[in-house]
Amino acid sequence: MAGGGIGIEYSFRALPRMLPGLVLCMVFGWAALQWDATTHGWSVDYKEAERLLKAAEKEGGVVAPFADYTAKNKDSLAAKEADYKAKMEEYTAALAVLQSGQAKPKEPKKPSKPYLLKEAEYNELAQTKAIPSKFEFGNKIIQFQLTYVAMLLLVGMFIRNTVGIPDVFKAGTIAARPIIKPGIIILGGYYLWSDLLKVGAIGLGLVVTFVLGTQILISYWGRRSKVDSGLAGVMAAGVGVCGVSAAVAVAPVVNAKPRDFFYAIGTILLFGTLALFTFPYIGQALNMSQPVFGAWAGTAILNTAQLVAAASWYGHEALLTANVINIVRVGFIPLIVLWTIYFYVVQPAIAAGGEAQKVNVWQVVREKFPIFILGFFVIVTMNEFGMFVQTERDILGKELLKLFFAVGFAGVGLNIAFDDLKKAGGTAFVIGVVAATLKAVLSAIAVMAIGAEVFAIK
Repeated sequence: MAGGGIGIEYSFRALPRMLPGLVLCMVFGWAALQWDATTHGWSVDYKEAERLLKAAEKEGGVVAPFADYTAKNKDSLAAKEADYKAKMEEYTAALAVLQSGQAKPKEPKKPSKPYLLKEAEYNELAQTKAIPSKFEFGNKIIQFQLTYVAMLLLVGMFIRNTVGIPDVFKAGTIAARPIIKPGIIILGGYYLWSDLLKVGAIGLGLVVTFVLGTQILISYWGRRSKVDSGLAGVMAAGVGVCGVSAAVAVAPVVNAKPRDFFYAIGTILLFGTLALFTFPYIGQALNMSQPVFGAWAGTAILNTAQLVAAASWYGHEALLTANVINIVRVGFIPLIVLWTIYFYVVQPAIAAGGEAQKVNVWQVVREKFPIFILGFFVIVTMNEFGMFVQTERDILGKELLKLFFAVGFAGVGLNIAFDDLKKAGGTAFVIGVVAATLKAVLSAIAVMAIGAEVFAIK
């Protein structure tokens, strides 16, 4: 079986040639995931340490002994569990007498265990009255979104352009790149078709206008600026929709190179970081309500993690709206794939052959539409019908998805050469940033004109 235009044949005969590089990508991906888990843990520790210090200020600067800290949290959990047990008894009793046609009562949510600092770190905090430096470091890393994907691209590029990759590893690092695709299929376990209904016709129109509008703008601008179609296609999808997922979805259509991912993801992370630290203040200055800000963030901020962070910063109602808008935005991945096929495959074929030559559009779509997107559809549909419980969704989204992405992006990072970046130039980056800024400005005007009632999530 051919490797989808990446120059590698997938077969048992080719496995010995690919194996060293695949193992290298697995090890590199595993190391990046350890980085991710560690820095996320420190970020959570930072928030708990910050909470403890604020509580201590109210108590005259005294941090309670570790034994009192654990006992207080244990008592709090016991009280929540007792309340949960009582509510579950009421819930079970209500189900027993439920009659046909009556609405089913909402099941109580089981309380989770409180997060506790380790004893040594807690005692250090109590003695110094300051947040440990590693917690500060982890929090900064998460704020700037230097997650495992970003590190795989940056470190991989550094390795490729300094010590280099021995020939024995090259075939395997190239073969690792398509392993990203099963991750996109698994991503479907986090989405529901019914979420489209939550934003209503106006909200849906907002998403369609700015998602497809941004992609169309970048596509035509990139063509006029003579940007390589692979780079322009990935940039248009990433900036128009939601970053990595959309970029991966269109990559096979435009034969994207590793450098194309680097440019697109770099643009998305840079713009998202700026948006995270500026949007909440802009929203306050413009007197945006929480639902309006959530709609703006969900439409304009490109990266999901930074979108969630900015909306959470603004308030809970903002977060609810932003999450739904973002989910709906991801649902448009199939449409952006179809546009990419039309703009980068069908249009050039018609132009090359003249009007006399007929292009079978549906045949082109069948040949070019990525099969793994159909897998994404299937998983979303299964999730819609309740075929996954939360534990299974966590396994899919927090474990398997990361494994596929880690190995695949290790291969992408290790194949980014400075020479390729120089050849591509910075035009696509400028186009991406300008388009993202324009989308942010116009979407802010649109959501403020529409008003809060439309975007409030009941």
